[in-house]
Amino acid sequence: MNKAVLRRSERIYGFLLKFYPRSYRQEFGEEMKYVFSESLKDAYREKGEQGIFTLWGRTIIDAGKSLVSQHLENQKGSDFMKTKSNDIIMQNKIFIRIALVTGLILLIPLIAMQFSDEWDWNEGDFIIIGTLLFGMGSMFVLAARKVRKKSHRITIGIAFAIAVLYLWAELAVGIFTTWGS
Repeated sequence: MNKAVLRRSERIYGFLLKFYPRSYRQEFGEEMKYVFSESLKDAYREKGEQGIFTLWGRTIIDAGKSLVSQHLENQKGSDFMKTKSNDIIMQNKIFIRIALVTGLILLIPLIAMQFSDEWDWNEGDFIIIGTLLFGMGSMFVLAARKVRKKSHRITIGIAFAIAVLYLWAELAVGIFTTWGS
């Protein structure tokens, strides 16, 4: 068993748990670490490093869903939810969610680099893509705040998503420019 891979995965998962609300971490954090550790060992025993990679894929998806739901649950009990606007776009906490989603997306290449030489990102790559994702997400929020109709917001969202994908591809391989070279 490759103990270094298992320890690294456990450290990354421990870091991921820090994004949960404090009360939730205090109540469930140790149990979550234990369950993940056992799942990690089982996945490695059954399918080796591919099993760990598959487990991480499921974990990132589950963590993304549960992080958002736990933060929403945490806010229900606070006075913050009694603000004038229930529209999530109008609340400034949306930027925390954008940062959280950006971090979760950046975990994918970070974890993949642990198991495959095909992923070769350096710090600059993480900074550029993190800035791109967070910046475009923030610009979408600011643009969406200017319109009220949901259909217009969806159109703006699609435009920003296409822009992110285009810029990402351009930076990765240089479709029309030499940025990716």
